[in-house]
Amino acid sequence: MLSVQNLCKYYGSTPALVNINLDVHMGEHVVLIGSSGSGKSTLLRCINYLEEPDDGRIWLDGQYIGGHIDQANQWVKDQPSELAHKRRDIGMVFQGFHLFAHLKIIDNVAIGPRRVLKKSKATSRELARYLLDKVHLGKHADKYPWQLSGGEQQRVAIARALAMNPKLMLFDEPTSALDPRLTHEVFQVVQELANEGITMMIVTHEIKFAQKIADTIVFMEKGEIVEVETVQKIFSDPQDERTQKFLSYVL
Repeated sequence: MLSVQNLCKYYGSTPALVNINLDVHMGEHVVLIGSSGSGKSTLLRCINYLEEPDDGRIWLDGQYIGGHIDQANQWVKDQPSELAHKRRDIGMVFQGFHLFAHLKIIDNVAIGPRRVLKKSKATSRELARYLLDKVHLGKHADKYPWQLSGGEQQRVAIARALAMNPKLMLFDEPTSALDPRLTHEVFQVVQELANEGITMMIVTHEIKFAQKIADTIVFMEKGEIVEVETVQKIFSDPQDERTQKFLSYVL
C-alpha cells in the first residue's frame, strides 16, 4: 500500500529524517515509537506532504505522492491541484483537534465530502451521521465543538478524516493532550478501526496500546529507523542495542 524510499528531511543543516525506507502493506497497523524528537511525527507529515521531503520518494497504492516520473525518466513535481487530489487518499489525525468552532459537529465531518468531493449536502450529512455513530458520537451531531470533551472532539476529528474515505490513516499522538479516561475512549475507536482492516500508521508514547494494536513496530532514533519488527518480536527480543535501551525505560 505504502512505500517510503530513501526519504530525507532537513531543517537548515539539521537532519530530521535520514534515508528512511519503509513498506506498509494493505490492512497493516504500523506503530512508530521512540524518544521525542526522533523524527516520528516528521515522517508522518512528510508522507502526507504537510512537510515536503528534501529527497526520496513516497509511493501510495500505485502512484507517487508529490510528483511523478515523466517519459524522459525525470522526476516532475506535482502541481498544487495534483498534490491535493492525491492527498485525499491519506487521512490524518493530529495531536490537536482542529475542529471548526463555528460549525456543528455534523458539519465538521460533512464539510470535506461536500466541499472537496462535491457530494450533495444531504449525502454528506448522511455520511457524517454514519461516521459519528461509528465513533460513538451520534447523539452529539448537532452540538458545537466547545460542548464536547477533548476525547469527544478527537473522535470527531477521526470521523472527519474517515469521511474522505482514505486508503491510509495517520495518527500523530492522538491522545497526547488527553487525560487517561479520555485516552481510553480514543484508543477504543482506533482499535475498532484497526479491527475493520483499515491501513494505519500511529505515532504514540503509549506502549501498552502499541503492544495491543500493532502488527509492526518501527523504532526511530535521531531521524533514523533503527529497527522494524513484528510487535511480538520487538518486545520479546529486540535486536539493536538502542532499541533495547529505549524499551528498558518504557516497559
